[in-house]
Amino acid sequence: MKENMIGSKIIHLEKAPSTNLYAKQILKDKTPEGTVIVADIQTKGRGRKNRSWSSPKGGLWFSVVLYPNISPDQGMLITMAASVSAAQAIEDVTKIKPVIKWPNDLLVNGKKVCGILTELETKLDQIIYAIVGVGINVNNQIDVKLKDIAISLNQATNSQISKVKLLQSILKCFDKNYSYFTSGNFAIIRDAWFSYANILGKKIKVQDEETVIEGIVRDVDDNGYLILDTGDGSTKIVTGDISFL
Repeated sequence: MKENMIGSKIIHLEKAPSTNLYAKQILKDKTPEGTVIVADIQTKGRGRKNRSWSSPKGGLWFSVVLYPNISPDQGMLITMAASVSAAQAIEDVTKIKPVIKWPNDLLVNGKKVCGILTELETKLDQIIYAIVGVGINVNNQIDVKLKDIAISLNQATNSQISKVKLLQSILKCFDKNYSYFTSGNFAIIRDAWFSYANILGKKIKVQDEETVIEGIVRDVDDNGYLILDTGDGSTKIVTGDISFL
């Protein structure tokens, strides 16, 4: 039986500024691919665009070190594989089917339960390493300032969730999906992503620092970017925050 590559080495920390930062610090020690760093508490957890991410005790905060043989343009596919894996594991453990919100969030009851931050180090057309940070509100208290936009699995199920069981399930799913991904079978992940994203044919607004674009989602391309029909033709969305119209 094949031994899982992701999770073959696990580093547990009681407290860290962020598991992604810790992962970067140990890369110089030739950290093997699939190494997982888990922290009980993050003091400086963060998400996309350097936004802070509340990471108190009771949540699941971890990072995975990867060395994917793909071009930097395909970096979004790593996030898609990770989000599918987290969604599959949450459904497996809690029987709740979360919704994937492009590009990197999972929602339950319309509120954020999980965020994923993929950071790449690149050189020319090669990825030197990828660090996939995953933060899941499991049994932790949600900050009162975030109660309208965030939720924990404990709140959603009204029961304590085993973080160990959830992490084991995520790593098992991620190992399987990453092997699909690296062997060129991205269509399997793409189909699974669509089953959780529920975004095809939906009208959305995409906002970044400089532009706002509205359109209907027609597809996701081979690099994981959204294809929008804006009425004036197709537009590829590489980054941005989306909302449904």
